[in-house]
Order: sequence, then structure tokens, then C-alpha cells
Amino acid sequence: MEIYLLKLIGNWLSVLAISLVSFLGFDDYHEKVNNVENTSYTKTVSVVNEVIPYSTEYVYNPSRTVNSGQVILTPGQDGLSYIYESGVKKTLRNPVTQVVEVGTARKGEYKGRLTTYGADCAGCSKTGTVACRTKSGQTHSLYRDGIYYQDEDYGSVRIIAADLGGFPCGTMILIDNGVVDPFYAVVLDTGGTMRQAYKTGYVWMDLAFVNEGDSKGTKYGSKNTKFSVQRWGW
Repeated sequence: MEIYLLKLIGNWLSVLAISLVSFLGFDDYHEKVNNVENTSYTKTVSVVNEVIPYSTEYVYNPSRTVNSGQVILTPGQDGLSYIYESGVKKTLRNPVTQVVEVGTARKGEYKGRLTTYGADCAGCSKTGTVACRTKSGQTHSLYRDGIYYQDEDYGSVRIIAADLGGFPCGTMILIDNGVVDPFYAVVLDTGGTMRQAYKTGYVWMDLAFVNEGDSKGTKYGSKNTKFSVQRWGW
């Protein structure tokens, strides 16, 4: 009787050890067969591992441009199961579906002029409030909230002014003027010069600063700037 109990306990300890190793990720999930030799008065136990490949689901975003690349919203993860020599199958972990976002909006690549302005410029609001509301519907003041915007997709980005008819509020643009490192900026403001320029087919955008004095002498201004739209509006 005692020997039988020892054998039974040994079998269960072997299976438990395999389960723990699988859960903790110490094993190679691509190894299909594991032969576990149990020396605790038991016979060899053959356990067949099966990798359950994860599937991929694509979601299409009409705001993100086709040239902005794919974004993994949820990383995929393989599942794992194993079969006892008795034929009983156990699932250790279910697979996690990978979710990938793909942009479908038109590609937006432009060359034009980048200038700078301060919130205290002639014609600007005395409160420094930009023309657009944020995605959450709040007002944004360059004095109170600063010249950066915290975007849920792109993180901390600069604020620019552009023609809102061509580049609606919330449009995300990768800017490269060939002097400073390329950077992201979101359209939250506008101006008469930019609207007039766009009517003639010329792209002109204005990078925001708190004060006009801060904007002078920077390396941002350029008449040969590349504007690559990553997202159209909110």
C-alpha cells in the first residue's frame, strides 16, 4: 500500500513540475515532446506539449495615414497545452490574439515653409488660447498649458498652426526641416498667412512658442521643410 501511494504521489509531482515550468516560461514552447524521467519509484512519463499559435486581428483606422506604419495595439502570445500519456489533454494557457492597427487615410507628404510664433504675437489672443480644442474638448492655452501637447498615441508633441481646411484640428505631422532632428507636432492653431498660402497650393506652418522673443533665432525656420502627415484630425 505504501509503495502504491509513493508511486501515485511521484506521478502527480512530475505533472505538477511540468505545469509550473510551463507557466513560469522556463521551457521552450516550440519543443513538441518532453520525456520526463521520474526516479521516485515510478515509470517514465511521456508528456506531449502543443503550442497553440496566436491569431492576428487587424483593425482599420481611417484617421491614420497609410504611410504611418502598423501599430500593435495588443501583442500576441502563443498558448500551450499538453497531453498525458493517458490521452487526457490539458490547456495550460490560452492564446492571446494580436491586434494590429492599420491606417487607411490618404498619404500626406508635403514640402513647404516652417516659421515660428509666440503667444504674444500681434493678432494672437491675449490669453494664448489656440484655435482648436483638444481631443477631450478642452481649451489649450500656450501660457497656461505650454507649447507641448500630450497625445494619447504619440506622447508629448509640439503645437503648430496650419490651415485648418487642409489640416484639421488634431492632425499629427512629422516635421523635418533638415536642420534639427525630425519631430512630431499636432495642429492646434491657425493663422491668416497659412490660410492664404494654402489657397495658392503652398503649405506654410507655424511652430508655437510662449513668447515671440523665444521664437526668434531658433533653427526651426525653413522654406524647405518636409511635412509628413501621420494622422488626419482627431
